[in-house]
Amino acid sequence: MQATVLQRMDVTARRFVPFGVTLLLMLFAMTPTYIPGLSHITPMYALMAVYFWSIYRPDLLGYGATFGIGVLEDLLAGTPLGSGALILLLCQRVVFHQQKFFNNKPFGIIWLAFAVVATGAGLLRWICVGLAAASGFTPIGQMLTATLMTIGLYPVIGWLLAKAHMKLLAN
Repeated sequence: MQATVLQRMDVTARRFVPFGVTLLLMLFAMTPTYIPGLSHITPMYALMAVYFWSIYRPDLLGYGATFGIGVLEDLLAGTPLGSGALILLLCQRVVFHQQKFFNNKPFGIIWLAFAVVATGAGLLRWICVGLAAASGFTPIGQMLTATLMTIGLYPVIGWLLAKAHMKLLAN
């Protein structure tokens, strides 16, 4: 049976969900919060999305899309060009190569593994920005706060991504 144009468009649109949601989360991270003391500290939302999609739908978020989101994040945030892409690609690569580990694991294990990945990503971002910035390294407390916020928010973002996965990508 031949698929109609609308059916093909629907399938194509659904295949772009991981990229689109990751892009939206990255843009959300650029939104000023105006929270006293935390206005310049932002969780790594794009990292959360890349981690999630790399586990549950690695076929729909390729390295090229991840690289593009990382470079765009660097351009918008003013961080050294390529540092965000490097962090997201390393996360994706680590998860891709540990697919057997992630199969059928409870959420607690997935979250614990994310904590390890987020800690490494936060440290790597802090080093990249600190080495390239004219002002040098930011206080390590800011990096730790952003990393802890990222780890703490992952269950909420992961739940939202799971809902999108179930509703929009159901086969």
